Amino acid sequence: MDYIKELQELLKTDVLVEVNENIKDLENELAKKKNKALKDELDYMKQVKLYFDEVLVDIEKNILTQEQALDILEGLEDMKAENQEI
Repeated sequence: MDYIKELQELLKTDVLVEVNENIKDLENELAKKKNKALKDELDYMKQVKLYFDEVLVDIEKNILTQEQALDILEGLEDMKAENQEI
């Protein structure tokens, strides 16, 4: 299985879409009420977006290995499982 292609597709069609929606929602909430917890969460989500954007750049540059892609995919699966438990 090509983990790199799977990761690239997942990031573009699901993960980054959701991250961008979360960032917009947090920015809207922050505009309504200034709140340190919201600001911290927004900063965290921006870091998450930056990380995944960098992963996509690494994929485009052909420097991400199958093993690294698999590690990231497994991490995303763990996050998904944790979010479903809440």
